Amino acid sequence: MSGNMQLGQINLLDALASADLLRTFKRRQIERKTIIFTPFEQSNSVFIIKSGRLRVFLSYDDKEFTLAFLEAGDVFSTHTRAYVQAVEETEILLTPTSAFQATIESLPGVSLVMAKVLGDLLKNSITTIEGLAFKDVRRRIADFLVQTFEERGEESPAGVVVKLGLSTEDIALLIGTTRQTISLILNDLIKEEIIEKPNRRTLIVRDLAALLAWRDSL
Repeated sequence: MSGNMQLGQINLLDALASADLLRTFKRRQIERKTIIFTPFEQSNSVFIIKSGRLRVFLSYDDKEFTLAFLEAGDVFSTHTRAYVQAVEETEILLTPTSAFQATIESLPGVSLVMAKVLGDLLKNSITTIEGLAFKDVRRRIADFLVQTFEERGEESPAGVVVKLGLSTEDIALLIGTTRQTISLILNDLIKEEIIEKPNRRTLIVRDLAALLAWRDSL
């Protein structure tokens, strides 16, 4: 769950620009690792990611639970019980919720994008709770890999390719474990020639049946 939560072929930024609605938004540049919104946020605004990536997470004591990664074109609200942090240099477009409501009325497709974001956040939240409550880390990783390949995989001569857009650290945050644990398990799968990792944000399943068998054995 990246993270990309755009709906189908709707390009929210292009749609707003073509309707001359971006004038109601203020630009804000955010440095990497900056927490830009917290559960105690007093403002009631909506923002769109123009570039970069944000992490939405919950924090209790010394534990964090990542719900989603937001990318360019995604839309979110400051009025939630979650923290929002820039995981890389990011630019957002920010507007008051009241102004955004007027935007929705003039551009109905925006509400569809918002519904998709909320639906993905709910699904990711349930997956996180279920995994932490009932599954060990290897099974959580296995489920993440299988779900990702089924939802986003593309057939190629080398196997099923997924451009995750996520680093090992990002995956660890989503699953609720450490980067070292993710690396160890992925390296085991690479040694068994079940997957390949041509670069840090792309995976290839060379043997999907073997991956499914590995998951079902856990």
